[in-house]
Amino acid sequence: MESNHSTEPSSLFSLPPEIIVIILSHLVTSNNYVPGRRYDDLIRATLSNSYIRQIGLATPSLWTRIEITDNPATFELAKACLGRSGEQGLDIVIRIAFRVGDKLPGVFALVKHVAGRTRELRLRIGLGKPIQWEQLNDFLAALQVPALECLALEFWDPREVGSSTRLITLPSGAGRLRSVSLVYLRPILPSPAICQLQHISLCSETFENWPLEHLWNILAQTERLETLELIGQGTTDNVRSTLPFKNRTEPAAVTPTLRRLAISGFDSGLLAYMLLNLEAPNLEEVSLVILGFKDTWTARYPWLDVIAIHSIPSVSTLEVSFLPRISPVVAAPFPKFLRRTFPNIEHLSLSRYTATIFLPFWTDILEDADALPPASCWPLLRRLTVTGSDESCESSCLEKLKICRRFLALRAKRSLPALDAVSLYLCPKTRENPQYESLMSDVSQLLN
Repeated sequence: MESNHSTEPSSLFSLPPEIIVIILSHLVTSNNYVPGRRYDDLIRATLSNSYIRQIGLATPSLWTRIEITDNPATFELAKACLGRSGEQGLDIVIRIAFRVGDKLPGVFALVKHVAGRTRELRLRIGLGKPIQWEQLNDFLAALQVPALECLALEFWDPREVGSSTRLITLPSGAGRLRSVSLVYLRPILPSPAICQLQHISLCSETFENWPLEHLWNILAQTERLETLELIGQGTTDNVRSTLPFKNRTEPAAVTPTLRRLAISGFDSGLLAYMLLNLEAPNLEEVSLVILGFKDTWTARYPWLDVIAIHSIPSVSTLEVSFLPRISPVVAAPFPKFLRRTFPNIEHLSLSRYTATIFLPFWTDILEDADALPPASCWPLLRRLTVTGSDESCESSCLEKLKICRRFLALRAKRSLPALDAVSLYLCPKTRENPQYESLMSDVSQLLN
């Protein structure tokens, strides 16, 4: 009896190799941000059948991440990736914290071996002995990495309760370096690598022990800097807060190419201190993550209310987030400082984390009680975004709507243009509240 079924090749085997490579590439990139798991899905796929395995092993671009941890298995995978990557550019990620002294020679040898084709180098190493810091500094000073574009360094002493900020040498033989991220570290100056950087990220557990003059010196050496990120980890500058503030006649740091500034984890006093000493005539976007404290900002930094404001009129986008501390109480004059420092905001984004007590502070930011028509807070504003992490709180979401309605009504009263868009993130239960429809109707009318 003749069969009616013809033998057809599997749909998978009928796909051309270039399509298989695209699929495998997605498997790799989907695990990019999971430490040590980048190749899990790719390896499973190559084990599924011989056709995929043949293509996967023959495609060097799939094996360009070399990742080593304290797990011995990562060394074997790193060797395999080196063999399969051909002459492709490499991303090197090394994270070790145990028996570091025994592993450092191998780390140095690996980085030197692939230095000529390393595009990205990320080292996260716990260093417990002074000689290890010396060895690492000497290694970085002599390192020649002509293809390196991104460098991320995080070194710490596992014996310390808090991580202090240490000086580190940046490689001088990195002619294409564009991005540097330092955690608990600050670069030794002068450094030839700094002048060509487009992105700098500095993270410190305590910026009160981080001389701001050193930051100004770093910025003074930059010639192409576009993005600056400063990340503090929940500390406050007690020394600087108690000193009388002295206005500078000239800014301490001039960065004409700077486009984006992100400052996280500072309290308002230190943040204001830094902004007042920054000259960035082409700055466009500012992101601030501010700490709230038990005592008021007014009491901690009385000079904020009397200083001569150094405005940055080029900034059009401002994001302000609040990270509360114990029983946060937020008070003027910091909202006034924000309004006067950034007078020409077109897109304003406000968010907070769990603390509904910050809601009234939004009103202080949005409204200028001292202004008379037609003056107002940010007359050029076109877009407002209001968010928060406690989206399940119905009362908080209703308060957002009321603040938004009040702000829009104030703008209309002062004959200012209606906003192009308002984005409010509300919890689902808000729609069931009897006030919701009325509030939304008012907001819609004020937008039209």
